[in-house]
Amino acid sequence: MFKFITILLIQVLCGMEMDLFIPSFPELQKVFVLSPFMVQMTISINFLCFCVCSLFAGALGDRFNRRVILLLGLCIFIMGSLLCVVAPNYVVLILGRAIQGIGISAPAILSFPILLDSYTIEKQPGMMGTINGIKTLAMAVAPLIGSFVNLYFGWRGNFTLLLAFGVLCLVISFLFIPDKKGNQTISLSLRAYSPILKAPAYLNLLFALSLVTSAYWMFMGMAPLLFMDNMGVSLKHFGYYQGSLSLTFALVCVFSSPLLNIFGRRHCFYVGLAICFLSALLIIGLIVFQIHQPLLITAVLVLFSIGIVFPINILYPVILKVIPGAESRASGLGQAVVLLLTAMMLQSVGFFYNGTFMPIGITMFISIMLSLILVRNIINKKWLVFTS
Repeated sequence: MFKFITILLIQVLCGMEMDLFIPSFPELQKVFVLSPFMVQMTISINFLCFCVCSLFAGALGDRFNRRVILLLGLCIFIMGSLLCVVAPNYVVLILGRAIQGIGISAPAILSFPILLDSYTIEKQPGMMGTINGIKTLAMAVAPLIGSFVNLYFGWRGNFTLLLAFGVLCLVISFLFIPDKKGNQTISLSLRAYSPILKAPAYLNLLFALSLVTSAYWMFMGMAPLLFMDNMGVSLKHFGYYQGSLSLTFALVCVFSSPLLNIFGRRHCFYVGLAICFLSALLIIGLIVFQIHQPLLITAVLVLFSIGIVFPINILYPVILKVIPGAESRASGLGQAVVLLLTAMMLQSVGFFYNGTFMPIGITMFISIMLSLILVRNIINKKWLVFTS
């Protein structure tokens, strides 16, 4: 139980470290005399470092003791947070954000393989659901918490909070994360990923999961432009639309464990796929009938948020176990692919964006259908086997 709580808190930290200080943007811009581009770089540099270092964290986790690599990552994150707290200028702040991104990659990537080592395949989806749900809730409330902290303690207060949270995670990880000997023969170069890249089962599972996950995050990234700039939704009301998606996904994740116990993994998985397929059809309906009502678009996306919960939480543990001894690399590559796919979707939709839901919807429809095709292949090949 203590191990599970430790992993849960680590994932909450991973979810909040990017969103907590966003409300501090106006103050940062004023204090350091920054352009909007320079302020946005505090997010971009963190994202880039996290994405690149995820691959190295995966190889390190399989070669060495995962506990040691995770603790080292948290120490690096704490160093980066401390730099951000004391930053006298913009350069030091950017450096601190880069070091935070480097450090957080190891806890983010290695925490799930560590958790799955101790629990059966039947229990893993429920635990994944609980962690993903609470992490999503933490990401949703992070800007709200950051606003109050910034109001009373200034922009340094948010980084101080991240620093304190990082120290807490380091202490409990030291106490409750178990040792696991690694494989010294694993290369630390990107060639270490060759075995899993050559495994058809892993690639099918990876892209089946990544396509629907990236489609969800792509919409979340485009929603402010679509709803506020082109559909007249006020900033005050926009939070209700986007918040409903995050809240729906989080609540279904949190309650997925009892649902799995009642109905079983097989039934929950197929119901989730059916809802995803229905969502894809409704998305096409929104495009064909040129629906420009935020409420109807949000209703369809809420349905999609419900549908993806069980496929995500059931497929992810399977992905990590495709090749024994490569769990950390499988996790690292999976995280990197989701981030890159999301970025590519955002760039593509941004290029073709015409102020309507159409380019967003077409991209989501293609992603969902490709994912469902891959899932069918996975089931036919018996790469996913249900015992309940």
